[in-house]
Amino acid sequence: MPKITSITPNGQWNEFYKMDIRFDDGEFGTAFAKSQTPPYKVGDEVEYTKNEKGTIKIQRGDQPRSAWTPAAPKGNDERSVSIIRQVALKSAVEMSAAYVSQGSTIPVEKIFELAEKFNAWMSGTHGATHQEHFADRVEESSPF
Repeated sequence: MPKITSITPNGQWNEFYKMDIRFDDGEFGTAFAKSQTPPYKVGDEVEYTKNEKGTIKIQRGDQPRSAWTPAAPKGNDERSVSIIRQVALKSAVEMSAAYVSQGSTIPVEKIFELAEKFNAWMSGTHGATHQEHFADRVEESSPF
């Protein structure tokens, strides 16, 4: 597994901190972190992927390789299911309110549809891949 040989802060992009990363295998690129102190450091053995823009996604050796999925409710009891549904509905309403504040209108049925999608994701029953989930979004100038 390659080791990180240097990490150099290189500004910000939105709420992320940009880090220029070099590896002992000769590769280099830019990684994005949520804090000025990333969860990796020089000397760490990591796995990584690099896209065509030179953006690096680091996977430390002690992390699981699969994508994160939400934990199912403990015991799958009715209270947990109810809480997840409430959170999903609240999130759908808040997201819809953001659109309404920008002058858009959203039918109540769409809010419930969005809440069901959130509920399925939070319950771990969504089944969509990352690409399927974001397929309807217009590509913007994101470095990811």
